[in-house]
Amino acid sequence: MVILVAGPRMELLDIVVRYLGSTHDSIIFDRRAVRVRFEQGQICELLLGDNGYACRSYLLTSVIYPTTHQEENYNRAHKRIRNLIERVNGLWKRRFPCLHRILTTKPDTSVAVICATALLYNIALQNGDNF
Repeated sequence: MVILVAGPRMELLDIVVRYLGSTHDSIIFDRRAVRVRFEQGQICELLLGDNGYACRSYLLTSVIYPTTHQEENYNRAHKRIRNLIERVNGLWKRRFPCLHRILTTKPDTSVAVICATALLYNIALQNGDNF
């Protein structure tokens, strides 16, 4: 399982490549150092997550049953912004086609490949490489 946190410029800010697919994303996030940094105010940004996450002061989820026009607008904006991670994932996989399939290497090697491609993705992005 791979979990990504992307920034507004479509850069990869955090990547997790170590849990089995049956582990829920919110449990993994709760174990990450980045969560502690958000909670201690070291990171003064906001995260958007799906409804599998608990809504926190720094982690915004959509309104499950919107009843007002404002809540519906919020959900539309939330969905539009969250779509960024899907675009990042698509660009990353387009840049590194090996990520489109199951890696048939040893688990440690697969983790290294995934992390290396994430790093190379960010380097290419910083250098203005067109995907």
